[in-house]
Amino acid sequence: MNVIKSKQFYVILSLVCAVAMLLMSTTFQSMAYWGEGLTWFWVGVSCTYLLWLMGIVFLAVAITKRTDLNPKLSIGVSIMGIVSFILLLCGFGWTTFIIIFGLSGL
Repeated sequence: MNVIKSKQFYVILSLVCAVAMLLMSTTFQSMAYWGEGLTWFWVGVSCTYLLWLMGIVFLAVAITKRTDLNPKLSIGVSIMGIVSFILLLCGFGWTTFIIIFGLSGL
């Protein structure tokens, strides 16, 4: 079986993007102080949302793939997909929260 075309590969990529997004969402807060203005802040926000989009695309590709997996592997891949979706959703919400409340001055 070709590893790159497998469902597991795309789920793992989605999970990696979700974790990287959560790490990046905490990093871009400090990027606001890197220079004059908010240029680096918005660069960090753009990178964070790009990771979110990549994670969603990888998860969508994994969901649409039809493969015959053994039952134990299928359950594991499903759990990883659910965890990835939850992390992507939380990361998106947290990033949006930081933008809204950070720029409003609260």
